[in-house]
Amino acid sequence: MAQNAVFQRLAEIADVASLSKEERMRYDEYLRAYRDTIVVMEGQYQEGMEKGMEKGMEKGMEKGMEKGMLAAKLDNARKMKADGMADELISKYTGLPLEEIANI
Repeated sequence: MAQNAVFQRLAEIADVASLSKEERMRYDEYLRAYRDTIVVMEGQYQEGMEKGMEKGMEKGMEKGMEKGMLAAKLDNARKMKADGMADELISKYTGLPLEEIANI
């Protein structure tokens, strides 16, 4: 397998070496354009990956903050309920629905 790749590469080099000056110039120009295209595509791929990571991190942070805020509200509601505060007042101060407070 590797041996075939080596011989194939040697054949390509031999073909390029046998080109006329004009053909060689066109070949080099094509090769430069091809390589430029590859570089641009790789750059865009990397940029897309970075943007995707940023969006993912933002969404993760938002969800984490929401979960943390809900946990704090529930913790406060438990403490208020333990101190004998009415469910309506707990709902007013925590923003939690009465049904959720009743289940605590």
